[in-house]
Amino acid sequence: MDLLFVILTENVLKKFLANEGVDKKLVLVILLPIIIIGVYSEIFKIDILNIFLKLDPYFVIFFFVAYLTQILIVSLRDSRIAGIDFYTAFKARIFANSVSLIIPGAMGPDLARAVIYIRKGVSIDKAFSLSLLESFYDVNVIAVMFLVFIWFKFSAFEIILVLTALGNVLLWIFGVGYIYGTSNYNLNRIEQKIFSIKYLKPLQDAYLNAKGEMKERLSSPFLTISSVFLTVLSYVVQSLPFYLVSRSLIESLLINTTYQVALLVPIPSAAGISELALTAIVPPLLVLQIRVLELLSYSLGFVYVREISIDEIRKEVKEVWKTI
Repeated sequence: MDLLFVILTENVLKKFLANEGVDKKLVLVILLPIIIIGVYSEIFKIDILNIFLKLDPYFVIFFFVAYLTQILIVSLRDSRIAGIDFYTAFKARIFANSVSLIIPGAMGPDLARAVIYIRKGVSIDKAFSLSLLESFYDVNVIAVMFLVFIWFKFSAFEIILVLTALGNVLLWIFGVGYIYGTSNYNLNRIEQKIFSIKYLKPLQDAYLNAKGEMKERLSSPFLTISSVFLTVLSYVVQSLPFYLVSRSLIESLLINTTYQVALLVPIPSAAGISELALTAIVPPLLVLQIRVLELLSYSLGFVYVREISIDEIRKEVKEVWKTI
């Protein structure tokens, strides 16, 4: 339930987005990837300074240019799905990527994008449903790309990511398929029993509206095909910098898709998982260089942290969920 995500994560996001004091758990989450990088460098006897001293400046420049270009491409897709202006979609996407370093999944980036959409006048149920629809394309496209390219350089450890990719594809297709097949602005028998619960009853209209919004977008062949195309293109562009270190287009795609699928594991910033996954396909020093650059690029969206507060949707949540 999208609105439930707001309630469950409000306190954490409020402190973070409003730049207020943070608790020890949040500090640990922020420091976790740094700690993992330190442990990894000790295991493989890598001098931390070499991570930066041996970086190719052309690779660094190309990396950040490709990241921003990928964001621009996906933002074009998001603006069409959500029906908002391009700049708002760009800000929502780049900021949500930053939030994903701290809170993964629907409770992090999906919620962050929805907050920004709401600020532009999008209703709360529409904002959350369309943010999730954007994730549907993000997750399924990268999962399928990974499942295609992983067999060019498969190792035993990658079975974890293979299962992660397969699980995400199956769950997303089942969930979106259910929404598409049952979206007729009426509750079926199972849903009637669920929403007969007093605490959930106020969410009934929002739930039906959200399903309707998603079905409307999915019913457009042009929007669906163009969304898949733009998503694939964005990941291909994001993979191009790795050609400078691998000299293989296939391997550059494999490196990026491996990292992106590692982010699907529900661990903040994929700490530990991403390092292990990349170790199976590239040398340890390059693993740390990629990891540092990815963390820095994802952090760029924090420039908007002072502009966005979770308090802005509090009143709208209460309007939908009167029992709060």
